[in-house]
Amino acid sequence: MSHTLTLKDYSSLIKLQPLAVHSANKTINYGSIIRELVEYFSGPQSPYSKDSIEDQRSFIRHTLTIRDPSPEQRYPSHIYNLIDQMLSFERDHMKTLTYANTLPVQYKSFPQIRVWRGDITTLVVDAIVNAANNALLGCFQPTHLCIDNVIHAAAGPCLRDDCYAIMNRQGQSEPIGHAKITIAYNLPSRYVIHTVGPQLSYGARVTDNDARQLASCYESCLNLASEIGTITSIAFCCISTGLFAFPADSACRIAIQTVANWLRHRGSNTKISLIIFDVFSHEDEQRYFDTLDHFSKNKL
Repeated sequence: MSHTLTLKDYSSLIKLQPLAVHSANKTINYGSIIRELVEYFSGPQSPYSKDSIEDQRSFIRHTLTIRDPSPEQRYPSHIYNLIDQMLSFERDHMKTLTYANTLPVQYKSFPQIRVWRGDITTLVVDAIVNAANNALLGCFQPTHLCIDNVIHAAAGPCLRDDCYAIMNRQGQSEPIGHAKITIAYNLPSRYVIHTVGPQLSYGARVTDNDARQLASCYESCLNLASEIGTITSIAFCCISTGLFAFPADSACRIAIQTVANWLRHRGSNTKISLIIFDVFSHEDEQRYFDTLDHFSKNKL
């Protein structure tokens, strides 16, 4: 039987008090920070030194994506500080943030649920959910646009460091349907909840076990968020769709049913009052609206 750590087992290994978010100083020299990081990562005679800021930033993203998070490979503190300055500047002055608490009620039958299409790394919300792989260390493929990679890139290297500390203590891969939590570092959210969904073969039929495992991801994330005690809003990405090949229609139905049932059973025994389904495409957005319409009319 696989063993997975509980929050109590790993809470002393990492910071779980969210960092105070201060708006990045507009007067910092973003280009200078980029150049200093490029020089550190590639040396004073860097072939990237004459590249554009955009190309230098791509090189930094590549370097951070493939980095080994083991303690002996950690960067000096001033490099972490420069990375944080870079990412916080991008968050505050190069992106458009959306505040979760401004999203309007869409369904009277589901007053706590919202559907939102956008970049989850720009959502100001208490917690976002990351659809991780079972190593729980993020994606190591620089050009990969999976949600795991996108979230780690925007949060910064400390997110991977925390995940490494948890997984090193656990000593084995993360089982499907469980959840771990870290603070969000340079994201506009406060926490990231990591969960591993079931992986299917393309075109495969969804089994009862597949459905149970996917439902468990949503339940585990909500239970863990409630355990923290200060989380009132949480945004889910579409778990297990995409590369994990879970059919989108089935995944959508399971997600909504599971969340609605969880809210019904927890009732007032949770501080969570806002649950957002974050989608990437117009097609996904319409799928969630259609499913919520169906459940509204048929009394889920």
